[in-house]
Amino acid sequence: MRYIIGADIGTTHIKAVIATEKGDVLNEYKLDYPTFHPSPGYHEQNADDIFKAVLQVLKQVCDSVTDKQNITCISFSAAMHSLLAVDKEGKPLTAMMTWADTRSNAYALQLKHTAQGNRIYKCTGTPLHPMLPLFKIAWIREQTPEIFTAAFKFISIKEYIFYHLFGEYVVDYSIASATGLFDILRRQWCDNALKFAGISSKHLSAPVSSESSFGVLKKQYRLQLGLPEHTFFLIGASDGCLANIGAGAVLPGELALTIGTSGAIRKLGDRPVMDTRQSLFNYVIDDKTFLTGGAINNGGIVLKWFISTFMDHSRTDDENIAEMMEQAATIVPGCDGLIFLPYLYGERAPIWDGSAKGVFLGISSLHTKAHFMRAVLEGICFSFLQIMKIIEKKGGPVDTIYANGGFIQSALWLQIMTDVLNKKIKVSYSGDASAMGAVFMAMRSIGEIKEWKDIKRHVKADTEFFPDATAHQSYIKNFAIYEHLYDKLKSDFVKIDLIQSQKRR
Repeated sequence: MRYIIGADIGTTHIKAVIATEKGDVLNEYKLDYPTFHPSPGYHEQNADDIFKAVLQVLKQVCDSVTDKQNITCISFSAAMHSLLAVDKEGKPLTAMMTWADTRSNAYALQLKHTAQGNRIYKCTGTPLHPMLPLFKIAWIREQTPEIFTAAFKFISIKEYIFYHLFGEYVVDYSIASATGLFDILRRQWCDNALKFAGISSKHLSAPVSSESSFGVLKKQYRLQLGLPEHTFFLIGASDGCLANIGAGAVLPGELALTIGTSGAIRKLGDRPVMDTRQSLFNYVIDDKTFLTGGAINNGGIVLKWFISTFMDHSRTDDENIAEMMEQAATIVPGCDGLIFLPYLYGERAPIWDGSAKGVFLGISSLHTKAHFMRAVLEGICFSFLQIMKIIEKKGGPVDTIYANGGFIQSALWLQIMTDVLNKKIKVSYSGDASAMGAVFMAMRSIGEIKEWKDIKRHVKADTEFFPDATAHQSYIKNFAIYEHLYDKLKSDFVKIDLIQSQKRR
């Protein structure tokens, strides 16, 4: 029996699963690490905290089997859009900025809707937004020039970990294509984007295929993990790409939908899908496969905001979420006309505007706290409906959605999502989707599967949700108002952002 480990380096924690070479999960481990918010718009982590957590969880998962000699491969998934600057010794010069860091919004606005910005979007396939390392580097250049000058490389958290494990600066095509700096068709760094950032390709890692493997692990880490010499490491891909594969959403007409801290809805295809409004992202998985879709900033993080702002602090988050779902279930679909625009942390798809704000619309005296609880859930679902409509228009019809992420623990939220989208949703509760995607990528590298469609025999849905036509009609009435709210309010959002930016200073 050979074993494969799939590790997913997420925004809030590292998750790892160990599976057989046939994809059967044996054990799963998870470890959290902190995030820091020193100023509004800042969303930072300590790269060494994450590296230590990765080593700790890998050791746990390796120690979970007695026959370590049979550990064949460790394959990696990682969150996108992170950035830190390092010196020539590989030591961090900055904290790591996560995808949620929006301090570079002014630089994204500077480039968006310009001829140069359109050229960069067509080259990179990535909508222009402050999440992109492209703009984070520009921010460092202008705001901390001494760090910019001292920086040897600008890298993501996965690159930082691989450098420490193997002594090489490499980045997989999937992570590279989420930077706003990578030419997704030519598989090299994009000259126009490099020029805007003020760097050259030497400041970035060498792009490599997501199926690239590394065997010469530094001795101290091989001993620490107790791994045999023949265990190889697969660089893998991003968490979004691998979540589709891990969930089984690999055929035409299938989407994967994830809600964790943030969220995304995505599909695989053989070509990038772009539109004039730059609504959709396009990431490279392998030489024949692209991931197209849209990510939202405002997923589970909005529920945390609601709980911390309006609910009982003496109880745990889990207890408050349970009450939130229980109360929301007492309200009819459509919340009696209460609509929530969930842009508390700016927004990515489909508007890609770091200045966007949250809105409750239609408040009247008949609305209770429970209405607001349900409106939060419905508003997040409306974001996904808006993106799905664009995907269907550009990439063909959708019939089935595979759901994963923390939100699948709530049957109510899953049913709301099903009714809003008016699509069948399948859910599997076995193994984290991104970590399992890393396992499946390793299975392909050792020949256990030949094509992505072959994973269908390894992924089984534990339950299915079917849309209710009456509930869908109730939601569509609200959605007809929701989908035009941003366009009506975006100029006011800019004014509000200027007011709020005074406080940031």
